[in-house]
Amino acid sequence: MSKLKKCLYLINLMERKGALSLKEINDYYQYSSLFEGEEIQPRTFLRYREFIEETFPCYIDFNQRTGKYELCRHKALYGEDDSLYDYLLSAYHIEGMTELALRHRDKIMLSEAPTGVENVQIILEAIDKNKGIECDYYSFNRKTVKHQLLIPYFLRTWEQRWYLAAEPDNHHHGISIFALERMENIMLTEEKMFPSQKISADEYFDGSFGVNHSDDQKPEMIRIKIYGAQVEYVRALPIHESQKEVEINSDWSIFEYRLVPCYNFYQQLIWHREKLEVLEPQHVRDEIKMAIQKMLEHY
Repeated sequence: MSKLKKCLYLINLMERKGALSLKEINDYYQYSSLFEGEEIQPRTFLRYREFIEETFPCYIDFNQRTGKYELCRHKALYGEDDSLYDYLLSAYHIEGMTELALRHRDKIMLSEAPTGVENVQIILEAIDKNKGIECDYYSFNRKTVKHQLLIPYFLRTWEQRWYLAAEPDNHHHGISIFALERMENIMLTEEKMFPSQKISADEYFDGSFGVNHSDDQKPEMIRIKIYGAQVEYVRALPIHESQKEVEINSDWSIFEYRLVPCYNFYQQLIWHREKLEVLEPQHVRDEIKMAIQKMLEHY
């Protein structure tokens, strides 16, 4: 059984149960699907602790006063963005329920799994080895398949799809976005290839809504008012990662966002129907008003 799976098990266990001694950890471990007949020994547990601290935005600390181990998060190093950590932990939860899920598959309804996931591994390998990738890519706009030579930058998920931000080697238009599900016949280049820009995923997608990126527009502050019970929904499922609730009333709340407005953002606002009102800026308010007026023409 891989070290990664066992470390994910320990993180999950300590998130659920809180501080535990090594004996208590082993008491739980013997009933897990990972148990192979031997307890976790102190030296092995030390290696797991070291791996967790090096790999995840958390670490296992020993409390001398209680004699128990505690799971702590590395907020100083990783900030609030634990998305990859949470994604891996979610995948661990899903893997752990596989047998029961298959046994009771008639009791479970799921939306489609993220598409393009089968291509994630080879792209991560290209990033790790500083290699380019070659692939045949289908364009929705042109309705054609074109052979591409790409220098990968970073991956992102959005609305049940995996996307790659990459620099096409055959032109100099900077970074473009490619859907992994539309890539076929992927292979690594023999030679090393390095990105021409030094930019992180956070910098590139700063103020973006999903995978929509604009070099020409800067993020702006957008204020919306949400009415009634829809407030709780927006609190639980933020419209954008920059969401801040700045004013609270018994019948409504006002939320602020820092982003570049785009077609997908307007779609998301309209999804909330009459429970949402754009307050500012005026051009975003006008855009929603125009969309609603065009919709009325169909009725």
